[in-house]
Formats: sequence, structure tokens, C-alpha cells
Amino acid sequence: MASSDHPPARPPAPPPTAAPVTRRSFLRGSAAFGAVAGLGAIGGGALLTGCSSRERSGPVTELNMHHDAAVGPLFAPYVEYFNAHYKPLKLGTSYVAQDYLTVTNQQLAGGNVSYDVLSADEGYLESWSKNRWITSLDDLPGIGGLLADMNPGVADSLRSPDGKLYALPYFQGAELFAVNTEHLQKIGAGPPATWEEFLEQARELKAKGVSAVPYSPYWIKYAFLAWHQFAAECASEGGGDLFGQDAAPNLKGNAVARATLERWRTLYSEGLVPKDLLTTDYGGITNIFGGGKSSFSLRYQAQIVGWRDPEQSRAAKSIKNVLIPGRTRQTHGFGAHWMLSYAIRSREHAATAMSYLGGPGRDGSYHVPKNLVAIALGLSSGYKSVDRDPAVLASWAKWADVDALTEQLAKAVPLGPVTNKKWYPKFGDMACATLQEVVLGKKSPDEGLTEMSDFVAEQK
Repeated sequence: MASSDHPPARPPAPPPTAAPVTRRSFLRGSAAFGAVAGLGAIGGGALLTGCSSRERSGPVTELNMHHDAAVGPLFAPYVEYFNAHYKPLKLGTSYVAQDYLTVTNQQLAGGNVSYDVLSADEGYLESWSKNRWITSLDDLPGIGGLLADMNPGVADSLRSPDGKLYALPYFQGAELFAVNTEHLQKIGAGPPATWEEFLEQARELKAKGVSAVPYSPYWIKYAFLAWHQFAAECASEGGGDLFGQDAAPNLKGNAVARATLERWRTLYSEGLVPKDLLTTDYGGITNIFGGGKSSFSLRYQAQIVGWRDPEQSRAAKSIKNVLIPGRTRQTHGFGAHWMLSYAIRSREHAATAMSYLGGPGRDGSYHVPKNLVAIALGLSSGYKSVDRDPAVLASWAKWADVDALTEQLAKAVPLGPVTNKKWYPKFGDMACATLQEVVLGKKSPDEGLTEMSDFVAEQK
């Protein structure tokens, strides 16, 4: 996960085995999440067979995890735990101070790699696998059981176009709808069930002076957030797959996509969202809702945790997660991954590190996915057994309406294999710029959707 500029948000207290954790890196957006996920040996067997390797100096018991420097404090206690419980193996860290993905791509291309396990966001799997910078995981003993434990749709995001498995989940996020219950009580309303009802409530909240800017969404270019918010609202209305299995776009002529953009334009033109919203940074938008200045927002689990923290949010007691409005109540799901570099020196040892970071580990406890990803950060681990664990659900109950959360996570719809395309990051940048132009009235919804579709067509 690349570093971010907005203020950190404090997660719930971590388990006794972990030191305090910062969520700074996890508060980026949907397409540019740092990724850490791994695989675990089912039954304790070695996990890798037949992965290529590259000579590096040092004993083969030394391993390196490659990630963004911003997650250093977050992972420190877990690195220490590994080194205390997995001797003689020793896990070191290879961190990038800024522009993690750009620097990592350059390192892989130049052969300057000294790490075994690396993180990756959506949009890099195809190019990295084609260039053989990462190794296939298809021959892992017990991989069938691990895949069976993944949440629906997760496994598809971990495969290259040729069907080979190249990654395992670090975390899974979903765009969640949040409301300020105190604001709604002032107009005698409950959470909106439809976008029509949402629009009516937003107008009433503004007219009665409850909130000058009732909605504070993340319609910003940063981390592709405008695109992901758009995908969430389209899913909520039954807009269908925005991309087919062959990555063909379902945007041009999509009635739900058009209606979503028309609603965005209405919200902006009527002053129901902040006028400077499109140029406000992540932290600024976060503080609008957390400060009680708006009544609705849309963001993923880790941000809800921050909003529910009274030390970070003035409106903490009034904020509640509810199902997103819409006909289907579905939302957009996304995630990030762990991968194995081509430079691994010991297949067995690299597998052990992967199993610990993202899978069951030697003891089958899912130590990192459960304690760090699910409990400390409030995110889905990508694994059913972890997300349904009573300890995880109890921790989620400290900041969320668990019933609404689990129901919404079950309704999270990923974009599918398109997120692995090498052009997907460029598309995310372009889509955000286009969506903003539509909001500003510089393009019509149909012109914007056509522009995005044409961009995809040019990439084939």
C-alpha cells in the first residue's frame, strides 16, 4: 500500500500479542491498497514446489517482506512474533518510502530484487506474471482447501488471464454507507432505503438547516476513489457487471450508470455536497463527516472504525453503518494481495512466510489475517473461517452494526478479472477525471460513459 497524506486513524485495541497499530496506509482508497495476504499450509505441509529462484547473499533462513514504509509500525509486532516463533527463520523487511508501486515495478524490471514476499494492489498481477516477476502458486500442497475457504469472488481476483493462481488475499474491503443518526432524527427519518429517498432526505436536511452539505462522498482522483464510489452506487441499483469476463465494458448505454451520474450531477448542482469536494484531500472529506457537518458518507470498513472513534470523530456516537440505498443493496468489493517474487531462494521457507502473513500459519490460527486485518483494522480477511470467527465478530461489534456489516459484505460485488489487467490503473485515473467532468457539467453522463468505454476498447 502506498503511503498517504491524510491523518492516521486509530483502530480498535489490538490483541495482547500486538503493539498499537496505525491505519494510515489502509485509509487510501480502493484501487491502491497495500497488500498483504498469504497462503497457509493445510495440514502443515510445505507450500511451494517448482518456483524459480535467484541467488542472493546471506543464509537461506533469512526472508524479506516487501511493502510500503508507511506500514512499518503496523507490521513491526507481527515481524517480531514471526522471528520469536519461527526460528531459525528470520523475517526481515524491505520497505519503500514513497511511490511504492512505481519503485517496485522498476526494481522488478531491473532485476534488483532482494525480497521473497511482496505486496501488490489491483492492476499489477497480469503484467508481473507475464514478465515472470512473480511465481505461480498453483502447485501449493493444500491450495484447494485454502481456496475453498475464501469468500465468494476472491479467488477470481487472484488469477492471471491464463487461469493460473499468482496471489492470495491480504484483505477485502467494501464501500459501506454511513449515516448520522442524530441528523436523521431531527427530520424524523430513518436510513434511506432507496436513492430517491436519500435525495429527498438530503434536500430536507439542507432546507431545515440540519446540514449545509448533507452528503460527503469521496469523488476524488486520489487512489481511484471516485471510480470505486461510482462502482458501488451502480452495484446498489443492479447495474450489472461493469466489465465482462473478457474485460469488455458495460458502461456505454448502461441505464443504471447513467442514472447514477445524473444523481451525482444533481447533488453537486443543488449544493448537497461540498462545492470544493472534487479537490479536497482524503483527510478533508473524512473530517466533514467525522466532524458532524454532513449526514451521509460512503467509505470502507477501516474508515468507519475511525469515524466511530470519539478521539478522532466529533460525531462518533451518532455515526452508524447501514445498508447502502438501492434496489439490490449491493456494493463494490475490492482487495489487495501478497505475491511471491521470482527471487525466492528457498521454496519451503518462502512458503512458511506466506502462510504466516496471510494464511493459517504453522498453528492454523490465521494469526495475521485474524488479529491484524480483521480485528485491528476491521477489514475482511478474504477467508470465511476468519470473518465468521466469534472473536472477529465481537471486535467488529465495537464499531459497527454487525448484522448490517455482515449483510453488506455478503452483498459486495467485485469488478472481476478486469482489475488484473495491466491497463486498469491507467483506466482508474482516466475514469476519475471523466467522472469529475460529468459532475461539473463539462460532459453529459452519456459522453462520460462513452469516453470510458472507448478508453477500454483502445487497450485491447
